[in-house]
Amino acid sequence: MGLDDLFKAISLGTSIARRAVDLKQQIDSLRSAPPIDYTQSADVTALDRRIAALELVARNQAARISALEASLEIASALTESIARRLNAIFWIALSSGIVTTAALALSLAALLRVR
Repeated sequence: MGLDDLFKAISLGTSIARRAVDLKQQIDSLRSAPPIDYTQSADVTALDRRIAALELVARNQAARISALEASLEIASALTESIARRLNAIFWIALSSGIVTTAALALSLAALLRVR
């Protein structure tokens, strides 16, 4: 352990001592402050009742939002299912139209050859 380490330890101890004194002064200033007077208990009680009512409303709204989210998820799944079915119907109709057009062209060509 060198002299440098000894000076660092002394410096650190001095710094800690200064911070402890500052902290003690702040704590003493907080302790010397006058206590808060809660003489208006009726207002506090009314405020507590209002807060309880607001918490009840918030819980009810949260329940409604959860139900709405579940309904929207079901509606989204239903919409996706319908979109997939409509996509399949579109491709079936398109392929049917192509096959029908090809059959109509073949039948017209056969009818024209016969005449």
